[in-house]
Amino acid sequence: MVPNQDITNTLVEGFNTPALEIQSVAIPINLPDTEKPITRAQLAKAFRLWGRGDKRFVPSFVESVIVEESENEIVKEVRHYGKSIMADGSPNLQRTWFRDDNLMMSEYMVGPWFMVIAGIDERQSGEIYFQLTTIRHTQHQDYLPPAELAKRNGAAKPPPTVEQNINRLAGIIRGLAETGEL
Repeated sequence: MVPNQDITNTLVEGFNTPALEIQSVAIPINLPDTEKPITRAQLAKAFRLWGRGDKRFVPSFVESVIVEESENEIVKEVRHYGKSIMADGSPNLQRTWFRDDNLMMSEYMVGPWFMVIAGIDERQSGEIYFQLTTIRHTQHQDYLPPAELAKRNGAAKPPPTVEQNINRLAGIIRGLAETGEL
C-alpha cells in the first residue's frame, strides 16, 4: 500500500490487485477546535445508527429495509437508485456485523462482492481516528466500476469517493454529537 499523508492528518491508502480494489481513509474524528470531543463510545453508537440504515448516514440514492436484526448483526434489503442492482430483480441483501465497540463491517450478499469496514483507531496519543475501507471484487461477472454503475442506473453524477464519504460521515457524526444525539 502506498500511503499519502497531508497536513490535515488524513491518511489515504489504495491497493489494487487484478481481483480486488481496496481504498482506505483514516481521519481524526475530533477537529482541533472541538470544545467537547467525540468519545469512542459515541463513535461506536454512530456506527450502530449507520448500520441500521439511519437516513442521515445513507446516501440519498440508497434505500434500505431491515429484514433481520440481532445485537451483532443486521440484514437489510438495499435498493440503489430506487431499484435492486441484481440483474434478475432479486433482493440485494446486505449483512452488517458489529465487532466489539470499534468495528462495523457491511457486505453485499449477492452480486459483485463489496465490503465496507468502518473502524475506530485509537492512537497512542489518545486521538481517535475514524477509519473507512472499501473492498470490491473486480473480477465478478457483474462488476462495474461505481461511476459506470451509477450512470447505467440513471444517476446524474458518479457516487462519492471513499475520501468524500468519510468526510461526509464524519460531519454527520460531529453534528449528532453536538446536538446530544450520540
